[in-house]
Amino acid sequence: MTRSDEARLRDIIDSAAMATRVADEGEEAFCGDWKNLPVAAKMIADIGTDASHMSDATLAAFPEVPWGKIRGMRDFVTHEYRNVEPDIVWETLQTSIPELVEALGEEPERRLKTRDSGTGL
Repeated sequence: MTRSDEARLRDIIDSAAMATRVADEGEEAFCGDWKNLPVAAKMIADIGTDASHMSDATLAAFPEVPWGKIRGMRDFVTHEYRNVEPDIVWETLQTSIPELVEALGEEPERRLKTRDSGTGL
């Protein structure tokens, strides 16, 4: 069964929350604990996977989100895993993930419904 774009958007927000939780104790703790990098990389990969499976119309509803970069980061952490540096993932957790969550908003599904109903934002 194919998952809806609305479900994927919700999953992106959930994955973003899980990814940032591993950074709660600061950069030194994040980089010093070998378990943090794979967890964060998995959440980043999940975000990119969900983005890759959403329709063009849904992606266009959020033009401020750099979907291409998100999918590129997913490819990098998945296929070049041994080359992933903790400081790059840390920067993603501190900057890119919060920007993504802010751009999507608390109810991204509502934005899609507004788009689909033709009432604008």
